[in-house]
Amino acid sequence: MYCPVPKVATKTLLTVMLYMHVRDISEHLENNWTNVDVARARMEQMIDISTFIEELRQNAITIPKTEEPKSLAAFLRIYLNIIRFGSINGTSSSPPLNPWRLRFTYAFPYLRLHNLSNLSQIFSPSFTRIIFVRHPFERLASAYKERIATLARDRIQSEPDYDAMREMICRRRKLGRNFRQPLEKRDECKETIPSFEEFIRYILVNTNKPAVVANMEYHWQPYSLLCQVCKFKYNFIGKYEMFNDHFIYFLKRFNLSDWNIQKPNGASGLTKSDYQKFYFTLPDELICQLIRLYDEDFRLFNYRVDDYINRTTLIQNCKWLRT
Repeated sequence: MYCPVPKVATKTLLTVMLYMHVRDISEHLENNWTNVDVARARMEQMIDISTFIEELRQNAITIPKTEEPKSLAAFLRIYLNIIRFGSINGTSSSPPLNPWRLRFTYAFPYLRLHNLSNLSQIFSPSFTRIIFVRHPFERLASAYKERIATLARDRIQSEPDYDAMREMICRRRKLGRNFRQPLEKRDECKETIPSFEEFIRYILVNTNKPAVVANMEYHWQPYSLLCQVCKFKYNFIGKYEMFNDHFIYFLKRFNLSDWNIQKPNGASGLTKSDYQKFYFTLPDELICQLIRLYDEDFRLFNYRVDDYINRTTLIQNCKWLRT
């Protein structure tokens, strides 16, 4: 089980987890068919392998005619190499493949293994419950930069929900309490990037109410709620700040120690000092509210406020900081 945050860990880990899922399917198809849920696997009868192959070719994966797979099992063996190495044999220099943009990726859930006789087994010591965490303030600044401070025309993929949120923040500044009032179609808010302070004020509205925090947008909702940390008792906790080291340990745990960890994983390219700058001019009262909001995350994962906030007196005296 994996709680899918932050994005860099998610993009890397989900590919590994997809690989392990496909590997399990492949092994059972070839060696132990009785462990595959036949009722859910009827979709396989309708699978057109030639369509899958063509889609891979459209994504710059070289598959010679002489090496085209003729069965689902053969296709899965090739696909495992593609997920792991970016080619059917592990030697090609094809660009890295994003499996989540392939339509056929979503056919694989129809091939499910009989793993759990009881859902409570997920809490047993034999199950790995994974979470990767990130410093709350870096995570928040990263979410602002990528979700709010990027206009629609500059995105690789459309994200209308965040475009609407960015416009809403602008409306709030312009119209005060009536910020939900409809604006003209050609309103300037469509091209306005709110400041980091305006973004923080927006997400902090009514966060003194548990019900509001429980329904926060998941890119900045505290991990303690988003991933139900105390309930699931994660037994593999990795940190974004030490991602390479922790990822290597994760791979060893699942017998994938030779996985290519150099594959691109979607990092923004900003450094810790870049993220710290977002907080230089943030008013004291907002810092205190953020400390309160992420208090459990700081405590559970041993993060320090002063890694990003160089205001010793404020941190010591902030009335929201529990002792």
